[in-house]
Amino acid sequence: MDNININPVKNKKAYIQIIETLISLIANGKIKYGEKLYNETELMQMFNVSRPTLREALRVMEFLGIITVSPRRGIVVNKPEDTASYFPLIYVMLYEKANTKNLFELISAIQIEMSGLAAERGSIEDFLILKKIVETSKEKLTSDSKTFANINYNFHIQICECSKNDICKKLFKTLHMLIKLHIEQIIKRMTLEKRKSIIIYYSNICEAIINRNSKQAENLMKEYLQITYKSLIDGSITNIF
Repeated sequence: MDNININPVKNKKAYIQIIETLISLIANGKIKYGEKLYNETELMQMFNVSRPTLREALRVMEFLGIITVSPRRGIVVNKPEDTASYFPLIYVMLYEKANTKNLFELISAIQIEMSGLAAERGSIEDFLILKKIVETSKEKLTSDSKTFANINYNFHIQICECSKNDICKKLFKTLHMLIKLHIEQIIKRMTLEKRKSIIIYYSNICEAIINRNSKQAENLMKEYLQITYKSLIDGSITNIF
């Protein structure tokens, strides 16, 4: 890491300014992903702060998944691809008591767009995995609710994988974690015929993506999610995505 200029903190809470400064340096490319930061003593001198203040900033950044602090490696800036999902966003949504309907609307917007991009950007290998998931859903038609919910999740996350949009993939994972138990409970009460209808949609969406028909893939996903959304606002048990 090249030498960088850091101004001593002042006015606003010191630990917040440390966080803002370090994030800005990462965003501007002056600190690289995977790079080891200066040690605590050096950072204390640069920011002109006490050790407790610096450690408070480092704890927050570690919680946010930006850095990892360990006795052996020191302070390392995490690579975005090594972070599976946006965990802090989960806490914010829990705090704000985000409801299932709002989460569903957001996931729907992501999935419709990602279906079109999946058809345009997905590789043959990606499509084979997606097709395998659809086949598994047929084989596991009568499986327990948790197993079927996992298949449902794998189908949607693979569409994000095909789209080659890592941010949307992480966002989908994060949102799904918030409502996972709710989804499992709904599937538990779902009729066999309803499961069959879901699998038909899986098959048709998969076929459109493999045929690289982005518009058809988007329309099928939209139709599927609109039916599900209507059931949701009507208070039905088909709130599953």
